[in-house]
Amino acid sequence: MPQANELIVQALEEAGIEYVFGIPGGGTGQIFGLLHGKEETIKTILCRHEQTAAIMADVYGRATGKPAAIMGQGLFMGSNASFGIMEAMLSSSPMVILTDTSDGGSAQHPANQSGAGEYGSIDLPSIFKAMTKYTTLATTPKEAVIGTQLAIKHSSSGRPGPACVVMRSSSIGGEVDVESPPFIHSTTGYLNTAKPQSAPQDIEKAIEILREAKKPILVAGNGVHLSKSHTQLQQLAELWDMPVATSYKGKSAIAETHPLSVGMVGVYGQAAANSAVGDSDVVVIVGAKLSPQDTVRERPDVFDPHRQKIIQIDIDDRNAGWTFPVDLGLIGDAGSILSQLLEASPEKASESAQGRQEWAQGLARRKETQQFYLDPAMSVDSSPITPQRAVSILHDNLPEDTVFALDAGNNRTWMAHLYQARQSNTFFSPGGTAGMGWGLPASVALKLVYPDRPVVCVTGDGGYMMTVSAISTAVQYQIPMICVVFNDNSLGMVRQHQPEDKRIASEFVETDNSAIAKGMGAFGVQIKDSRDLPNALREAQNSGLPAVIDILIDRAPSPDDWRADLRTAGET
Repeated sequence: MPQANELIVQALEEAGIEYVFGIPGGGTGQIFGLLHGKEETIKTILCRHEQTAAIMADVYGRATGKPAAIMGQGLFMGSNASFGIMEAMLSSSPMVILTDTSDGGSAQHPANQSGAGEYGSIDLPSIFKAMTKYTTLATTPKEAVIGTQLAIKHSSSGRPGPACVVMRSSSIGGEVDVESPPFIHSTTGYLNTAKPQSAPQDIEKAIEILREAKKPILVAGNGVHLSKSHTQLQQLAELWDMPVATSYKGKSAIAETHPLSVGMVGVYGQAAANSAVGDSDVVVIVGAKLSPQDTVRERPDVFDPHRQKIIQIDIDDRNAGWTFPVDLGLIGDAGSILSQLLEASPEKASESAQGRQEWAQGLARRKETQQFYLDPAMSVDSSPITPQRAVSILHDNLPEDTVFALDAGNNRTWMAHLYQARQSNTFFSPGGTAGMGWGLPASVALKLVYPDRPVVCVTGDGGYMMTVSAISTAVQYQIPMICVVFNDNSLGMVRQHQPEDKRIASEFVETDNSAIAKGMGAFGVQIKDSRDLPNALREAQNSGLPAVIDILIDRAPSPDDWRADLRTAGET
């Protein structure tokens, strides 16, 4: 009879799982061992920390729509990997988690590192249930196999997310009786599910709302990225002369150079986006939950259901009408519903085009008046480098198809606010947990997805040091991404929100982050003058190595100068 670990690997192959990220440990070593020689179908990436493994799997799933697997010993997957798992859950990224209870076959007796949930152990299944879409505890070899198949299914079906199999130690390498029920079927059959669509009568109602609108607008979120519906979004906008704003996680759902783009809405968004959403009479929300950051904390001059009709498209019916009441919720995959709307639109859009002409024609004037992606400091060289100038130089010296991974803190606010995306689907951001340290390992995984395009992480020195071990992984597997560190030797956002005479827990010892990278075998350079940044970028690209450019940033400029909400003292 076959063993469970053999059938688990077979299930991964049948499902087309291309990458396993992790660290062998506990019983999972039995599965890792069987991946040897299968590099043509399943590539194993040894990470330095479970956190980086989970982040890599999160962004791989987000970028491809297909789950990667993370694998390692139970307690460390339930703790160290939780950052990436929670981000995947909150950002709807497909992910498969394979781990064990490390009970050593001791059952209810004491065991080292046990996560079985018995007395004297950690209740690992409960930990995973709190942060995954699906978690199952496998107590037999057959349960381990079927659980793996179902985890793969649940990770990708409906609203995607992380799904977990926690295996008792005795279940991983045990024999599986394949001749008796429940039978083991091919994994591919569990994955044959169609993307959900809305009912035709609901599509007709949406078209009628748009036909009567004088100032309609689209607000595109992460759901556009997940469904790969960038083309459908643009086509619908053009057909109805609708401006397109994006949420923070939806940035680059449309090229921000497109005449209908008004940029990112929200606290750190463009004034043109906030004002355009506020002036609209119909808001079509596509795959965006509308967080407080996106709604400027529900500021009524931006979003107001009392004076606006709201159509919300989401794959999860709980998300439609979550933040604001809606006139119509269209439940289904964003790409499928946008395609339905496109098919039903041409005649109705043409009939009512005249009523929307003034609205569409006024966008250019609105953007010019409100300094669309402009800041005077973007053109001023300095030493140390202002963040505005750094963003400008990155924009002017990197190709249009560069893929960016952002991080948390001031660095992401500068990039999200000032970097004008010239192609769709070029920005990836942490927005679920929105935690520091996401950007660097995310960029390593993105380079696996986009090997022929430049991939750049923009992070702060705080986030960089949290997951710096990802540089070593990139060197080991020859993954030549670029990491640009906005280094002010502090937690910049925290520091700026503290009284000058009462700063605490916000400043670091001066550190050359490029030297750390060079010590791992990567390219590294530290610069202080903005005039040196273009050459540093060229050298990094030409090195053919993972690269770190450590930029010494001027501490003085603050995103608070243009953020659209009011904050309370000490709040970040």
